[in-house]
Amino acid sequence: MNRQSGFTLLELLVVIAVFSIMSAAAYSSLQSSLKAEENFDASMEELEAVQMSLAIFQRDVMQLSQRAVRDAYGDNQASVLLLDGQELLFTRGGNFSSLKLDQTELTRVAWSLQDEQLVRSTWRSLDSTQGEQPLSAPILNQVTRLQIRVLDQENLWHRDWPLAANNRIRAVEIMLELSGWGEIRRLFPLPG
Repeated sequence: MNRQSGFTLLELLVVIAVFSIMSAAAYSSLQSSLKAEENFDASMEELEAVQMSLAIFQRDVMQLSQRAVRDAYGDNQASVLLLDGQELLFTRGGNFSSLKLDQTELTRVAWSLQDEQLVRSTWRSLDSTQGEQPLSAPILNQVTRLQIRVLDQENLWHRDWPLAANNRIRAVEIMLELSGWGEIRRLFPLPG
């Protein structure tokens, strides 16, 4: 008697069906893992952009200078202007002079919200001239709301500044509302 050993057609079909189901499950698992990694990478990039923009804002605020400026018409303007909590303009130091390495140059800086972008603007000179346009750069996208407040030496919060000539700022608070992130609030105490 000659008996052949092997698989029947039915057994092969069952094995192929089980393999197909396992392959589909593995593929689905791989796809969801890749999608999760993509989402994680995108979230990390967004977080990095938020942290970078807040670091730039902090660097500017920590270099705040009390040097007043003149506007395009020659009128005196305060060293710090906060307009309805929506735009912060101030004089900052800390930029090294290209001519004298032991001295720093002062720069006029503004932070504002424009078309859902947090924008940092700088001027070439402190005292404005007519027609001079700032150099503006978007720092952070998808910002739906910006609110800036300053804390004075009497521990009172203000959305407009200056109040009085002898009043000083102790801290600056920035609140950003981001699409998909919600509200982010940071407080930066000023040196001294």
